[in-house]
Amino acid sequence: MFHQHFLSLAGTDLGPLDSGERILWRGRCAVAEYAFDEASSLPRWTLPEETDVVVTDRRVRYVHDRDDTHSSGELFWLWPQHLRVQPGNRETGRNGTVTQIQLVCKGPDGTFPALVFAGGELSKVSAADHLANTMRQAIARFRVENADLIGVPAVQARMLSRLVIGPEFSNHLGGQGQTVTLLGEVAVPAPDAREPAYQQAAHQQEPAYQEPAHQAQPYQAPVYQEPAYQGPAYQEPVYQEAYQAPVYQEPVYQEAAYPEPVYQEPVYQDAYPEPVSGSQGWSDRPGVEADALRAEEALRAELDSRQSEPDLASRAATLAARVANLVSQSPDDGQTTNLSSYLNRDR
Repeated sequence: MFHQHFLSLAGTDLGPLDSGERILWRGRCAVAEYAFDEASSLPRWTLPEETDVVVTDRRVRYVHDRDDTHSSGELFWLWPQHLRVQPGNRETGRNGTVTQIQLVCKGPDGTFPALVFAGGELSKVSAADHLANTMRQAIARFRVENADLIGVPAVQARMLSRLVIGPEFSNHLGGQGQTVTLLGEVAVPAPDAREPAYQQAAHQQEPAYQEPAHQAQPYQAPVYQEPAYQGPAYQEPVYQEAYQAPVYQEPVYQEAAYPEPVYQEPVYQDAYPEPVSGSQGWSDRPGVEADALRAEEALRAELDSRQSEPDLASRAATLAARVANLVSQSPDDGQTTNLSSYLNRDR
C-alpha cells in the first residue's frame, strides 16, 4: 500500500485561501503524483485535464469536482527540492510524450514523491515554461522572506535570491529539458493512516471502586548530620596609608640686612707730639695753636716729599725738627735766637 502525500481524502474541502495570499496563476491541466525513487513507477493517483489549478505565493492548490466525488490537494513551497520542465516530443502513439512540470520533493525514509502537471493549458512548451518560471520565483521569494522561520542559512538565502531574477526556463519541443535545485527545502511529512470517518466506541463497564489499601510506612529514625562548620568570613583589612608626603614650600628669599657703616672721623694723632719738659711746660702759652698748625703743615709736607722726592723730604724733616726744637725752648732763658741765621747755617 503506497502513501499519497499530496492528495486529500475524498470529500475534503481545502477551504478559502489564507489572508493576504496572492494568486499568481490560474488554469486547468492534468495533475498526478509519482514516486521518482522507483524506476518506471506508475502514478499513485491522477486527476484529469479539467482539474482547476491555482498557484499562489505560498503553495499550489488543485481541485476537481465530479458528479459523485470531490478531489483536492495542495503542495506548500516548503517542500519542493527540484523543479524540472520536461518538454514532449513530436512522436505520436505509444512513443509520444507530453510536456510536463515536475516538482520533486524529499519524503520520509529516503523517498522522493513528485507532483506533475501536464496537458490542458500546458500542452505547449512555452506555456509550461511560463508557469515553471512563476513557480521558481514564488518558491525562492517565499524561502528568502521566511528564512528565519524555515531555518535557511544566510549562504543559501543569497543563492535563492538569485533565482528570483535568474535565467528563465527556455525549452523547445523534443529538447532535453531544464532543472533547477531549490535550496532550503523541508522534508514532506508522512501522511496519516486512513481511518473510518466514524467508529462507535465499545462500551466498557465502569470498574468497581476499590478503596486503596493502607500501607503503614516503616519508622525511620532521623539521621544525625554533623552541622557543617563555617569559619568566620575573612575580611581583607582596609589599608590606610599613614605616611603623608611633605608639602614642598618654596623658600622665601630674604636679603640679608646690610648694616650701613657709620662713618667716624679719624682721630689724627701727631707723630711728633709737642714735648713738654717738666715744670717748664708752657702748654697754655700764647701761640701754641699756631705752632701746632705749623708743625702739622710741616709733617704733611714731609709726607708728600717722601712720596715725590725722598732727599728733599729728608732735609725738610730735619728742618722741621730743628724748628720744633727752637720753638719748644722757653722765651724766659733770655736768649735771642736769630731764626734766619739758624736756617741759613745748613746752606
